[in-house]
Amino acid sequence: MTKIRDMMELSGLPLVVITGPTASGKTAVALDIARQINGEIICADSRTVYKHMDIGTAKPSSAERIQIPHHLLDLIQPNEHLSVGEFQDLAEAAIENIWKRGHVPMLVGGSGLYLDSVLYSFDFPPAADPVVRSKYNDMTLDELVVELRRASPERSETIDLKNKRRVVRALETQAVGTGRRFDLLPGALVIGMALNKDVARDRIAKRVELMLSQGFVEEVTYIGETYDWDCAAFNVIGYRAFAPVVQGLESIEVGTEHFIRGDLALYKKQMTWFKKNLDIKWVENPQAAQVLAQAYIANLKGIL
Repeated sequence: MTKIRDMMELSGLPLVVITGPTASGKTAVALDIARQINGEIICADSRTVYKHMDIGTAKPSSAERIQIPHHLLDLIQPNEHLSVGEFQDLAEAAIENIWKRGHVPMLVGGSGLYLDSVLYSFDFPPAADPVVRSKYNDMTLDELVVELRRASPERSETIDLKNKRRVVRALETQAVGTGRRFDLLPGALVIGMALNKDVARDRIAKRVELMLSQGFVEEVTYIGETYDWDCAAFNVIGYRAFAPVVQGLESIEVGTEHFIRGDLALYKKQMTWFKKNLDIKWVENPQAAQVLAQAYIANLKGIL
């Protein structure tokens, strides 16, 4: 059981979560709520942990970071990896530090496993057996996917099956169990921003167009030339879509369509994950999210 779970049980300390699928407007809503409730944002996004990847991951702007403190951005280089367990440790430390300042921690993002690791105090399995790891590393990605689908069909529906490292880890952890999880952190408020698929496609398309106008192609070029074209960064949807464009293998139009399709696939995967979580309070507009958050904080007066 984690320290923050103990603290919330004993003292009723607050934690607000804003989640939802890609392009659902989480960032704007979180910023508005943070201004009203003296909040600080902890980013729960497996893409924004990378340094130098600003445009393609839709990171908060410099101005937004000045207005509201943000945590867990720019943690690793594009050729490095951050495990869910490492994220959990960092997020829990950030939550505790925000409480100590008398502010409200807000977990904001669409990476379901990152969020759940904190909200349900995941107890992660031990490190992989080197012999087992070596065996899986010698297998092809196709062989690994077949093995994962046979061993754990449910796990195979929730991870990126094009990412060999994640498939290997999923196989390793299903073999020893995924560890305990507890109930939702006591008193946490989890708000989900609902988004219709047709609206999602329109927003995603407009966002990709904006990213291109902001210099996304140049950002992809820098990442590839600095960290190599097979580094971890190119498992991120937009960067994977535009690597062939920068290398002269595909047109911008094709790269754009691949980016949009990739984000729509992410939307579907995220919604599959979120629909299983009955603790999420779904809202359809920013105003409803603000009402929930304000009422929640009003009931906690005197806690911080």
